[in-house]
Amino acid sequence: MSGMPLTNPPVITDLIIWEDDPASGVFTTAPKPDVTQPPLKFLFPGAVPSVSNDIYSAAFRYWTAAEAAKRGVKFWAPTVPASQHWQRGPVLEVHLDRWEDLQADYDRRALNFYHGPSVCGKVYSCASPDVVCHELGHAILDAINSHLWDAKLKETSSFHETFGDMSAILCALQLPSFRQAILVETHGNLCCDSRLSRIGQQFGVAVHARYPNSADANCLRNASSFFSYCNPSTLPHSAPTTVLSSDEHSFSRIFTGALFEALGDMLTLSAANPSMPTPNELLAVSLDMRDILAGSVKKARTTAGYFAEIAKAIALESADKNPDYKAIFLNAFVGHSILSMQTAAVIQSSPEMLQDEMRAIADQRPADETEMMILPAERYGLAEDLQVEVPIPPPGFVSRSAGTDGRAIEPASLPDATEAFVDELFLTGEVAYNGFGAKGVRSFGKRRNKTHELVRGDRGLRLQRRLFR
Repeated sequence: MSGMPLTNPPVITDLIIWEDDPASGVFTTAPKPDVTQPPLKFLFPGAVPSVSNDIYSAAFRYWTAAEAAKRGVKFWAPTVPASQHWQRGPVLEVHLDRWEDLQADYDRRALNFYHGPSVCGKVYSCASPDVVCHELGHAILDAINSHLWDAKLKETSSFHETFGDMSAILCALQLPSFRQAILVETHGNLCCDSRLSRIGQQFGVAVHARYPNSADANCLRNASSFFSYCNPSTLPHSAPTTVLSSDEHSFSRIFTGALFEALGDMLTLSAANPSMPTPNELLAVSLDMRDILAGSVKKARTTAGYFAEIAKAIALESADKNPDYKAIFLNAFVGHSILSMQTAAVIQSSPEMLQDEMRAIADQRPADETEMMILPAERYGLAEDLQVEVPIPPPGFVSRSAGTDGRAIEPASLPDATEAFVDELFLTGEVAYNGFGAKGVRSFGKRRNKTHELVRGDRGLRLQRRLFR
């Protein structure tokens, strides 16, 4: 009897992936991505595994992460400068399992993911599309405005975290099945607690079990939480997640909450039937939010009061999409005390003057100036004094946040804000000394991967950023 004729194996064109996070337990399908193709190419070192539907396998994690990363760059690519390059070139590496550590990070060379213990066994940060798209958000923001990378200011670093969280939220909304599910879960009211607002659920549970102050009990962060602005220098360095601390992940929740609130109001405004918005209407406002955020970060001045500056830029940028959006953003920013009522009034009454200022800032951005500040060696146990760059913002209208009474408060001076930021880095053990400590002094803190390091520069000992988590 002759055998059956040989045939080629079927070509797999669709993947089964997590919709947003393993903890949700919800699958969807998506096209199999080619991460080596533009826009914004990736390199996943090692052999490409066969597609697998075994959710506990490295192959399933590979394809889930690859799909999330590719979906993310397709979403953000229209906002990246015409070169379509990452900050350091045309290709960004992705390492899916570096070593044991409950974290994920972006270090300009790569997106890095790790594994660690959880109550259910081992957890992998790359398994969550939310976490992948958060780290991708850091890389996208770095490609759009690289000046924010090493600005030694609490509010710029916190906005980097906000951008990452908004990237996770907006990239998830590019999946048709997820948009439909969220509208059903929230009854069209996006601002409530939902799978959309809960970022990195599985990984957050693992982090919370080991470091309760670093994540909510059921997710890394919840965008529906409400926090109002206050001067970060008045806050503790660490605190339970129910209150604010000056940690950039904690402090970022002020701005993330305002943007999440605005996203819900944008949908209500845009929907033909506000009580029953459609998935296509939700897709449209996600694209509007993308363009508004990307456009504004090119125009905001780098200052100690960056939250107020970027809020002003966002409010003005939003009016180009829809004149009614500006009121939505101003309401959210005033409600969270990110903008004082006085600043919001100027934005409403003098938009042309402020837009001219922002265009000038965007045009001169490559020539941003800095001055050097010297911090004494003995403060940090160093062998020599530390030289720290302080930005010199261009002149113009100064946006102000508000105090508890709603009145404008003066932002800290740039030297004071920079010094406070540097002090906190050393205090919390986020600086790798790299042999520059005084005799017998080594790096503090337990983290293997620190966010900053000491390096020898042309003008002496400098502090530079290594990564964003």
